[in-house]
Amino acid sequence: MKLTSLDTLLWMAGILGEVSLSCVLLMRKHYRDFPLFVSWVIFNTLSEALVYILIHHASALTYYKAYFVESIALSTLELCVLLEIAANVLRPVKRSLPAGILVALLILMVGIGAGGFWIAAHLNAATLLHPRALIVLNTTIAILRLVTFVVIAGFSQVLGLGWKNHVLQLTTGLAFYAFVTLAVELVHSHLRAGPDFPTQYARWDHLRILSYLCALYYWSYAFLRKEAPRKEFNSKMSEFLISISAFPKQQQSIVARKHR
Repeated sequence: MKLTSLDTLLWMAGILGEVSLSCVLLMRKHYRDFPLFVSWVIFNTLSEALVYILIHHASALTYYKAYFVESIALSTLELCVLLEIAANVLRPVKRSLPAGILVALLILMVGIGAGGFWIAAHLNAATLLHPRALIVLNTTIAILRLVTFVVIAGFSQVLGLGWKNHVLQLTTGLAFYAFVTLAVELVHSHLRAGPDFPTQYARWDHLRILSYLCALYYWSYAFLRKEAPRKEFNSKMSEFLISISAFPKQQQSIVARKHR
């Protein structure tokens, strides 16, 4: 495979952005709060180098297979990052929540992912054995990113989060990348097969890469700055948490009475 000058420029900007973000995350010790996100960024950096080598020294088929495997690994790790975001958001109220809440969130995200996969598969008329499977995979993860952002942004005031909190900044970058990815993959899904398909595919994919670069440099700026402290929950959220924490105790007392 041959890279154009624009491809090389975007690749260099991506490596620079990923290395810069990795340095910021490690120097600021953000791996304590976001270990999976830090792992995702480092894995992205290493895989980019591997992909660049394959482009120059491997056949197109070998490159596609390696890229597909890499995409699955990154998507799996990104699913873990979304769970980490949920855990970070719920950390101050962890004691007030029922046991197994993170397991429930995992099941919910898997369900959303399965729904997104079904929508993407029918939208793009693709199967896992078809080259367009990458479109399905990218669309599925993009839907998960957007759902996570909408939920966290919608409940940000209730949960005591502001735009200067790192968890919301992290989700914002993922959401912007997801929005552009969905738009690009929608265009990809309507491209017709032919001799111009690879060129048109790559041309639109440049927009997705640019959105990823914007997210990288935004995260570098955001995580370099000091995080604002989380606000206290409002009265409605406090009442809700009290009711949740009191519910298991009520159930235990009811069970105890029945066995007397």
